Amino acid sequence: MSSPMRLSGLASGLDTDTIVKDLMKAERAPVNKLYKKKQQEEWKRDDYREMNTLMASLRDTVSSLRLQSTFLKKKVTSDNDTKIAAKTVGTPSASAYLIEVGPSLAAPAIPASVKFTHAMSVPNDSTKFSDVGGFTPFSFTVGNGTDQATINVDATDTIKSVIDKINGTSFTTGVKANYVADDRSITLVSTTASAASKIVVGGSPPGGNILGVSAGTVSSAVNDFGLAGMRGLDVSPVTVWINGIEHSFNSNTFKYDGVEYTVKEPSPPSPNPPVYATVSVKTDEDAIYDSIKGFVDKYNEVIDKLNTKISEKKYRDFQPLIKEEKDAMKDKDIENWEAKAKSGMLYHDPIISESLNQMRLSLLSPGKWSGVNNKFDTLDEIGITAGEYDENNKTSGYKEKGKLHISEEKLRGAISSNPQEVMDLFTKSSTSTDATTKFNESGLADRLYTQLNNSIKDISEQAGSSTTFTNTDDSYLGKSISRIQSDIDKWEVRLKDKENRYWNKFSAMEKAMSKMNSQSQWLAGQFGGGGSAK
Repeated sequence: MSSPMRLSGLASGLDTDTIVKDLMKAERAPVNKLYKKKQQEEWKRDDYREMNTLMASLRDTVSSLRLQSTFLKKKVTSDNDTKIAAKTVGTPSASAYLIEVGPSLAAPAIPASVKFTHAMSVPNDSTKFSDVGGFTPFSFTVGNGTDQATINVDATDTIKSVIDKINGTSFTTGVKANYVADDRSITLVSTTASAASKIVVGGSPPGGNILGVSAGTVSSAVNDFGLAGMRGLDVSPVTVWINGIEHSFNSNTFKYDGVEYTVKEPSPPSPNPPVYATVSVKTDEDAIYDSIKGFVDKYNEVIDKLNTKISEKKYRDFQPLIKEEKDAMKDKDIENWEAKAKSGMLYHDPIISESLNQMRLSLLSPGKWSGVNNKFDTLDEIGITAGEYDENNKTSGYKEKGKLHISEEKLRGAISSNPQEVMDLFTKSSTSTDATTKFNESGLADRLYTQLNNSIKDISEQAGSSTTFTNTDDSYLGKSISRIQSDIDKWEVRLKDKENRYWNKFSAMEKAMSKMNSQSQWLAGQFGGGGSAK
């Protein structure tokens, strides 16, 4: 829609533009409230999503404590580590392994190779043969004894382009090439590492020797055709006896029954004693302790941030700023204002508060699964307490709002003396469909994991997913923001129409005054003209 023609004070001398803007300021008051409401909803949504991200990070941490494998971690030690090293890569089934080594270490398979030294005096591998002189185009074949390709060498080629041609056919020929500038050599290498690998160079036309290329084969014997090369070799395995049972491995580092071994020396010739080591396996108590401590640290971090967020002071006198207000302020003042305007978006929020209550309940309620050891059915009994003891109130440190504290000595003692009970306390699960029964029969980690999932779901329904980057979605706040934006759009249309009406009225007034001024001047001219005639 085209804008109406606007006449600004030509006849009246009024500052029409300023008058209309001042009139519109009053008219814009309702829509400005909508803009501020929308901003508050967006800030609240962002705070919710931040809290959801925190809960998701805690859920990821607690997830490992639901698994028995976390509490069955083993560590191994070799009593002859300089010759046979060992480390845990799984869950070993035995408590000890006697390792004995054969007379030779493993060696990898080696591909066949052949080397040519070119006879040309070229500055580098990018020099064209045509620039050297005395060059005759030729061709030769490269292959693996079964499949081959023809390589055509022209005067416009370079050593580099010849190598590129060879490598361009390697998928068919099984041969790749490279160039070493130090001794001006071209080396062909089989892409197959084994004693059966073979390199066949065919054809000996004029000019072939200029690259050092001559026909021949490198296969099971070196220099079969007078070529300087190396035959391929099969992998040479290492023989190892594990608890008296012979095994053969193609590498000196190998895995067996959850343990990775590295053999560093072969057994010397008889009558010297063979190389052997006893590898002992025991529960990795340090890893279990670290897993539990890592969870406690993460839990404390998350609940501290959640409690801080729902305790933020609400500054009701500090509303979001609209553009006109920001334009009249300094950047630092805007920053300080908005910090207070954003504060308290989740003050005493019921969803976050209930999530915190359920988290505490999940961790502090005793386990009630079948066969539970009542001496190990709570965190407190393995050395983890909710708050430090307060002598004045004779109660747990409620001021810390559920923060957990670890007695390292007591927790390590429980892990060492009662590993099964500690594992059950965290990992027990229930198949019951009844919520109360399932809660009672589940370990603490399983309870907390379930509760966190529920809280994340509740917050997502309120504010959308933390991975969503759009302003609107199907969440409660997403729909609210969408409705407000729709109202804003409608208001902007109405305000535009109203502004145009104001301008139309002032423009009509200006036209009327202009016409009246013209008539007045005409009348004045008429009266003035009559006097001079007499």
